[in-house]
Amino acid sequence: MAKNKGLEAKQAAFCREYIKDLNATQAAIRAGYSQRTANRLASHLLSKVDIQNEISSQIEAILEQSKVPLKKQLFNYWMKRAFYDVTEIIDLQGEIKLTEEQLREKGLYVCIDSVNKKINAQGETIITYQFADKDKAADMLQKYIQMIKEQPLELTGSVILNILNQEHSLS
Repeated sequence: MAKNKGLEAKQAAFCREYIKDLNATQAAIRAGYSQRTANRLASHLLSKVDIQNEISSQIEAILEQSKVPLKKQLFNYWMKRAFYDVTEIIDLQGEIKLTEEQLREKGLYVCIDSVNKKINAQGETIITYQFADKDKAADMLQKYIQMIKEQPLELTGSVILNILNQEHSLS
């Protein structure tokens, strides 16, 4: 992928993370920015031209290299997030059942929004997982399907005249 030499390491990481799910706040957090300021910072980062250019470059590179059409990738992403079974990921005690590699292989990695580790007063490490909001994902899936659905073509008199004029000028 194209590298923008003017970006700091965290900014470049933000760009890579942003194109995964187009969630700027989560991308900022995954890139290492503070959770407390991630929302405000993500908006600021997206307003920067060099960040926009880097994201565009990365998306172009993905589109060129991709063997699976982007529409299908996006559809599969939202389908996974909307219809995953949490019991495939964790057991009844809240422990992760799969390795990170297995999560990626099964496509379930996209269902985990964040992993937080904290040490309690007894010195034990407590790990909590934030899973994808299924309702939000289903809503996004519905919006995506509406967005890519072919729209009927309405031919008005002026549109028909323009088409005829274009055909006439080509012959």
